Amino acid sequence: MTPPASRGFVEVADRVFLARYPQWDVQVGLVLGRDGAVVVDTRASDVQGREVLDDVRRLGRDIEVRHVVNTHVHFDHTFGNIAFDTATVHAHETVAATLEARGERIKQLLRDDPAGAPEYGYTEADARGVVATPLRLPDRTFASSATIDLGDRVVTMTYAGRGHTEGDVAVGVADAGVLFLGDLIEESDHPSLGEDSWPLEWADTLTSHLTAAGEPGVVVPGHGRPVDVAFAERQRDEVAAVAAVLRERRLAGMALVDALHEPDARLPYPLEHLGTAVHRVWAQLATPSPAE
Repeated sequence: MTPPASRGFVEVADRVFLARYPQWDVQVGLVLGRDGAVVVDTRASDVQGREVLDDVRRLGRDIEVRHVVNTHVHFDHTFGNIAFDTATVHAHETVAATLEARGERIKQLLRDDPAGAPEYGYTEADARGVVATPLRLPDRTFASSATIDLGDRVVTMTYAGRGHTEGDVAVGVADAGVLFLGDLIEESDHPSLGEDSWPLEWADTLTSHLTAAGEPGVVVPGHGRPVDVAFAERQRDEVAAVAAVLRERRLAGMALVDALHEPDARLPYPLEHLGTAVHRVWAQLATPSPAE
């Protein structure tokens, strides 16, 4: 179902705001401090990034966005960077290394098939906007962790391993009890185990983030409504179940074609949605299967 259009930023904790946008159902975060503001993820084009800035200004003309954080490399979280020309863009080092190639790939896909997809909330005009957007790479990258000092509060950025992509980071606002997890968590659908995901490592990565964060009151997914820790833990367990079943099949020597079609009641998501995850696990496990 297509989410409702954004009504701008809504405060979910002390000076932490969220805006949910219909195109690709993306959550964008805004953290205010004495020395400026941080935007978490920037949407899918320069036009959409400017819409975020307009929504920030509606909260207060004196708010200065000095920093942007990309939770991971995907276009719907990074292409809006170009709109934040006076801000420093922060991301994991793999985002800087792969954004251009990933960006060109999604642009080509949308050139080939620009028709809007209702289930993702975007139109053909939105697709053209993605294709036309110049990429802006991160200005500041890190391997394991980094911080942004806003004067009266600190925003943390932490890498704990691979999951949805090779470079997912958690963004924490400890004094407000808020944890942004990007697409390591999704509320409006099950997690996207795509062609650049790491299903066998994803659950451990989430466990590390949740353990380090303690008990945040608000967990922000990349798509959908904010959730609590219990929701994040349930989804972590679901991803772990997918990994366990697929690992078992691979190590037992099941043929790839059978793994793609053989049902298993332990799988929490429809098997037809897990085809890419099956291929990823078959590729990631080093031991070749004699059945192939």
